[in-house]
Amino acid sequence: MNKKLTEILEGFCFLCISMVAAEATSLLESESFIPIRVGEELVYKATFAGLVAGEQILAVDKETRFNNQKVFHVHSETRTGGLFDKLYHFFDHKESYITTDNLFPIRHTKYLEDRKYRASVEVNFDQKNGKIYYLKNKEYKEFSAPVGIQDELSMIFFVRTRKLEVGRNYQFPLFVKGKPQHITLSVSKRETLNTKIGQKQTMVLETSHGHRIWLTDDKLRIPVRIEAKLRFGKLIGALERINLK
Repeated sequence: MNKKLTEILEGFCFLCISMVAAEATSLLESESFIPIRVGEELVYKATFAGLVAGEQILAVDKETRFNNQKVFHVHSETRTGGLFDKLYHFFDHKESYITTDNLFPIRHTKYLEDRKYRASVEVNFDQKNGKIYYLKNKEYKEFSAPVGIQDELSMIFFVRTRKLEVGRNYQFPLFVKGKPQHITLSVSKRETLNTKIGQKQTMVLETSHGHRIWLTDDKLRIPVRIEAKLRFGKLIGALERINLK
């Protein structure tokens, strides 16, 4: 169960999207639906078996320049808390620089504490030439990758800004767990959900492992709820509040 909890907390279930056996449309070709809101901060609470497991923050910090390109600087921070932290300590901090024109990442960093384990990751993307330069602690690797490949953090914002249709499956390239992959997700249905920010019409994204993400079916596409089935129960991530700086 510890391995499962690590995977869920690390990506807060956002990275649990996996391959499904169905025809899929490239998400890179999907129409852009909304702009990214600079200053937006989303705060989530995770619960497991009735215990508060932790908290995650997703934020768009600013619009700036990196490597002579206009980019959004975004970050996430996930940590266990309360009684759960005494049972299982976890801390994860990610940052990404995403181009403002097509939402492609050009740099991604990550620092991880998983109980006694520590890891620092740096990923640089050469989107023009289809190259990835990866450094984890002292291990260095290079990969070939398709143009438009996303990282663990940028994919959250990328999916939110695409036009999605109920009943369709979508595929996009993602660099995760130290290698390029092709990811498929399905938009299964619309559902009304009561949340901390009011009653919302949502679109439900599902994965082959039974994980589900609820995005508001409006101009903001806020992820308001996340569910992941574990061997001994269900982990639920719920949006607590939205801060606009």
